[in-house]
Amino acid sequence: MKDSRYFTPAELAKLFGISKQLLLYYDKNDIFSPEFVDENGYRFYVLSQYFTLQIIISLRKLDVSLKEIKAYLKSKDINLLKNIYRNKQQEYKKQIEELLYLEKTMQQKITFLNNIQNLPLNQILLEIQEEEYLYFSEDISFQQPIKQRMKVLANHMLPVFSYESFQEYLMGFHYDSNDFFHGNHLTQYNVFITANSKLNYDNPIKVIKEKGLYLCVYCNAHYGVIDSKIKERIVKFIRQNNLLYHGGIYLFPLRNFWSTSKPKEELVKLCLRVEYTD
Repeated sequence: MKDSRYFTPAELAKLFGISKQLLLYYDKNDIFSPEFVDENGYRFYVLSQYFTLQIIISLRKLDVSLKEIKAYLKSKDINLLKNIYRNKQQEYKKQIEELLYLEKTMQQKITFLNNIQNLPLNQILLEIQEEEYLYFSEDISFQQPIKQRMKVLANHMLPVFSYESFQEYLMGFHYDSNDFFHGNHLTQYNVFITANSKLNYDNPIKVIKEKGLYLCVYCNAHYGVIDSKIKERIVKFIRQNNLLYHGGIYLFPLRNFWSTSKPKEELVKLCLRVEYTD
């Protein structure tokens, strides 16, 4: 049938740069159907349906669901349309907040990488650190097979990688200080990540790293293993300066497998809370 008042599916689809299959999909889902189908099964759309399809395609570009579009087209109520726009506005605000957070995080990472290239390596420093909350893993014994230890670490990191978008975190290692300094071999350790309200732990082991004076050293450490000479230097410094140490050893990786493939270039910041005895 040829009539200037009607569009064939191919003609209507061409006006929007879409496929005839999309029109068929909308028809099957009772969103947008042809005005009539003739005895031969040919489908035809009236001219006014061009504007209805314009609404559908425009709202789909806003990622409005077909269910919402169908409800709106039944009445074209202005309040329903306002609600659609308000909902999308809120979505965009959240996306903007997330993008601003990611932009800030990327800048922090760039600054961080710039800073670790100019660290005072192997020098003992004293600094005041603020209270910090950390999520600890269960105790990991060095007697466990490496595969089992890796499973504990991976399970502890799972909330980070299960989060829907990029999640900033800092992973580190914790050792008992007496074990670290005086034991012939380390017996166990914990993996920790900095606490973040966005992360979801079922039964978190939340540890407070206390505010106070900390002895700190930037040094080489591959997988958290510290050279014995660094340990000796720390012990000597503590004795010479009449210091007492409290709590455990915290190792914060600075340069690791992310930014080097050479173990000798891997760096950590070792932190130990201390106080003067005098």
